[in-house]
Amino acid sequence: MIGTMSQLSEKTASGIRRRPVPDELGRALLLALGPWRAQSFSLHDSAGDTLWLSAGSLGPDEHGFVLTAIEVFTLEPTRACIHRKLDDGRRALFLAARDPLGGCSGVGCAFIEGGVVDDTRVVTPAVRALLQRFSMLLAPAVDKLQAAAPGDTEGSLPLELPDNTPIRARAYARLQRGTGTRRFEVAVAPIGAQHDAALFERVVDWLVQHRQHYSNKPSSFAIAISAAAVFDRGFAQRFESCLTRNNVDEGLVMLIVPAAAWAEQPERALPLLELCERLHCRVVLDDFVLNDAALKLLRCKAIRMLKLSAGLTAEAMQDRYPRALLSACTHIARVLGIHCVAKQVGSNSVARWLAAAGIDYIDPASPAETDAARTTDEPAALQLVS
Repeated sequence: MIGTMSQLSEKTASGIRRRPVPDELGRALLLALGPWRAQSFSLHDSAGDTLWLSAGSLGPDEHGFVLTAIEVFTLEPTRACIHRKLDDGRRALFLAARDPLGGCSGVGCAFIEGGVVDDTRVVTPAVRALLQRFSMLLAPAVDKLQAAAPGDTEGSLPLELPDNTPIRARAYARLQRGTGTRRFEVAVAPIGAQHDAALFERVVDWLVQHRQHYSNKPSSFAIAISAAAVFDRGFAQRFESCLTRNNVDEGLVMLIVPAAAWAEQPERALPLLELCERLHCRVVLDDFVLNDAALKLLRCKAIRMLKLSAGLTAEAMQDRYPRALLSACTHIARVLGIHCVAKQVGSNSVARWLAAAGIDYIDPASPAETDAARTTDEPAALQLVS
């Protein structure tokens, strides 16, 4: 696993546009951690290279802690903070800087005096905002992110985002041979019910007005929504109105929904699930794990894709029990006629192993070299310019 993650870090680092980290940004983060009495603070890219250091230098052991934290943040995309107790009584505290798709683009590392650390008190809104600024400095280089692949097309999508970044619909890399529907995922992370509703409306409007860009072959576009949107009546109303108003073709649009939202509060989530089934909008369950709640969800005909938990995928290569769970997921999906997607795939060798295990696609945000895994002539992305 460490070897795989090292390859992942090397590939990610190769796409980094090197920008100097402003001293004021590092100082601001150090100040935001004031209550924890940080002895030193450093900022690192996804390969572990030190980009800013408040004082002194990091020894080999301390740098090793940073690399371990990056591996954890990569495999657990919901983690924002990690801390561990050191032999000398101090604690090492790590903060994840994430890109808009949730990938770990960098890490902040603080060594603090001993004591109990409460993650919710460490990652304050101020700290989150500063980490977002740091993540923006580590944006992928233009030739990696914006260069159009053969078959890419451009259109216009009047979507207002805080940083005015262009929106792309990136293709899932197919692992199993076939001539079925091309599947794309809109590369904008969910934030909240109203933001998610506005994004959904504008993407659907663009798709309806620019059919010529994808009508040469059946296509579907997946749009992620937050757990808050799942439970929000306002989102459901705007979602229904948008699909009804535009008379969207069946299967053109899919909602990516956190599986935990359905599992934790099924009664509150059920209305949206039923609405999707009635409107022929397909559902993707994100971070799917095999449990009793998940099996009940699979009875819904709207569910057409499972994005397996990144932790399950990683563990399946190391231990036979999670390997059995992954095999069960792919078998169940095949019987039900739905697809399985792997997340956070770090190399082509892992992609080949997953293909043999029955996985259908690689998540488009995965750091793997997906062109090598692609078995069709599908475009890598469609450009939707804000």
